[in-house]
Amino acid sequence: MKSVRQAVIDIGSNTVRLVVYAGLPRAPMPIYNEKSRVALGACLAGDGIIPAATMKKALAALARFETLARSMKVDTLRVVATAATREAKNGAKLVESAAALGIRIDVLDGETEATAAGLGVISDNPRANGYVGDLGGGSLELIRLADGKLGDRVSLPLGTLRHAVLKGKTTKQITQMLRDDIAALKGDDGFPIESGLPFYMIGGSWRSFARLHMHDVGYPLTILSNYQMPPDAATRLMPLVNDAAALTQTKVLATGRIAALPGATALLAGVVRLLEPNELVTSIYGLREGLLFDQLSDAQRREDPLIAATRFEGERLTRFPFHGDALADWIAPVFAGQSDGDARLCRAACLLSDSVWNVNPEYRADHALDLALDGNWPGVVASDRAVIAAALWTVHAGKRTLPEMLSNLAKPGALAQAVVWGLAIRLAQRLDGGTGGALANSRIEGGDNILCLRLSGQAVRLRSNSVQRRLQALAEALGYSRSEIVTG
Repeated sequence: MKSVRQAVIDIGSNTVRLVVYAGLPRAPMPIYNEKSRVALGACLAGDGIIPAATMKKALAALARFETLARSMKVDTLRVVATAATREAKNGAKLVESAAALGIRIDVLDGETEATAAGLGVISDNPRANGYVGDLGGGSLELIRLADGKLGDRVSLPLGTLRHAVLKGKTTKQITQMLRDDIAALKGDDGFPIESGLPFYMIGGSWRSFARLHMHDVGYPLTILSNYQMPPDAATRLMPLVNDAAALTQTKVLATGRIAALPGATALLAGVVRLLEPNELVTSIYGLREGLLFDQLSDAQRREDPLIAATRFEGERLTRFPFHGDALADWIAPVFAGQSDGDARLCRAACLLSDSVWNVNPEYRADHALDLALDGNWPGVVASDRAVIAAALWTVHAGKRTLPEMLSNLAKPGALAQAVVWGLAIRLAQRLDGGTGGALANSRIEGGDNILCLRLSGQAVRLRSNSVQRRLQALAEALGYSRSEIVTG
């Protein structure tokens, strides 16, 4: 699998940011992220002219980031600008000054910005069905997604730097403001609204809100990707959000985010009243990831991002020639009745099952747990991470009890199923030492209340008591009365 290195410089209304990605094109992993707080969009609430000092600061950030990206030997570099640059009266001067430095800026219109945000969510959730909201400093983009395809989209002048217009307004009034702005741009029926769907939230202020919600409910992880909240979260946390002293005491938010949070939360409450979603989902994938996704071929887009990411990491970290997919296929017959979703998570566990070999044996289970829970995996929610973690824990810890925190993230039945996957993977690793060399000449099958491991060819020589013990452990977990190794 060929790794590529890609970079995007995003000139937003609040910040100029460089993100460098590595890994597979289908599952790019951020390896460097730096921002400069420039506040180009501050002028939009005034005379619309970017001050000279702000312009200078933006150009300095651009020069630094372009130099960094080139020194990191990126394969591609794209520089884009959004609402502040396209709406400022002297935005063209920023583009011209950057060109004089050898930096080409692509100024995105509102439609293109909304499209990229929607594609960012699709890159993470290929079958997403709901609405996306991308809250930046200068604008709010709303996008309808239907089964992984882009639908209607609209760009509204309601970024965080313009939230003075929300002050003193009720949620009902903010919702009406949204309706009016949408109607002015798209007509009364130009942006159809369907209730009861997820609302995917993009933007630094909304991520800060999600982080505050995690703190409030005592959530056991700090991973924002696909963090799920009830639709009334904004209304319920409004008193805390509007108490700057209390926010500071939580020590959850960056100081620079506190001032913008009341407006962002009020706007979120208005959006919820408008769309009536069934849940709020925090997305760390947005415009930058959407731009990268837009460059992929149709075949690449169809790849499952979780499987692509875990396959890449599994191959990178494994001891022997990579055989994670062969391992998944080897244990699949034992779990033939499981759902496609379960089979997907089982395959991800197989792909990662040999990724912590360089850790001291006493701590491999803990590191495998952390890899599953904390890894930069796209296309998963917290319960999925916990299920993969349960499988990998079992691979390295055997029958040791699962860590308690996993039961706070996933249902007992799902965790129990993952433990059985782990026992099957554990059997395969003991059979051939984790090389995958015996998979072609062996198979496991159940019948007549017996779980059999059939060995042929050179695999016959791999029979041992320890293999028998692991086969028996798997048999018991699957409900078989006994197990047997059959040779020849």
